[in-house]
Amino acid sequence: MNRVLVVAAVSMLGLVACGPGAKIGGGKQGAAEALFGASKATGAPASKQAGGIDLSGGVKFSCPEGGNAEMTGFSVAIDTTGGANVKQSFTVKYNDCGAAKSDQGVAKFNGSWTVTQSVIVNGTAVKVDQKFVGKVLVQGAFDDFIDANISQQVNVSDLSTSGASVSMTLNGTITDSSGKYEFNEAVNVNGGSLTADLSKK
Repeated sequence: MNRVLVVAAVSMLGLVACGPGAKIGGGKQGAAEALFGASKATGAPASKQAGGIDLSGGVKFSCPEGGNAEMTGFSVAIDTTGGANVKQSFTVKYNDCGAAKSDQGVAKFNGSWTVTQSVIVNGTAVKVDQKFVGKVLVQGAFDDFIDANISQQVNVSDLSTSGASVSMTLNGTITDSSGKYEFNEAVNVNGGSLTADLSKK
């Protein structure tokens, strides 16, 4: 009889462990963290474009926690007024892209959206001003999404940051399962981290 109870208890624990993932926590801050995680991939075409590399064949980014993101369909225009200002639009497709972590595990991004990106080279500094439009899923340890219509300005080098504070300027809206958030401000995030909310699992 005792063996039967032990097996039943273990089975129930297994069911709990395999339940739905966490939601994005932290409200407005968490939404900004999720966007930063998704934006990591866009540092790859920004760096290549700043170096004068032809992107017509697409760009593939290996995500820091596994998976990848593919960027295709590049349309490019160059404005040399006041320095090298390169504008490009493209589609980002996420394939189980592990771009952020929480204490619950890795957040894996899936789906696709469009990005319009302006790369500004000033001496050795490279900045990017980019707009995200569309909806992507946040999966893995999470069960959520981010629906964005937002511009982000950030140093290209900061997009590869993990475990350190990053400053970016956001202007627009991000929606996740907890609500819709308006931004017109500078936001600091811990690069590579995402707040989890277990109360809504």
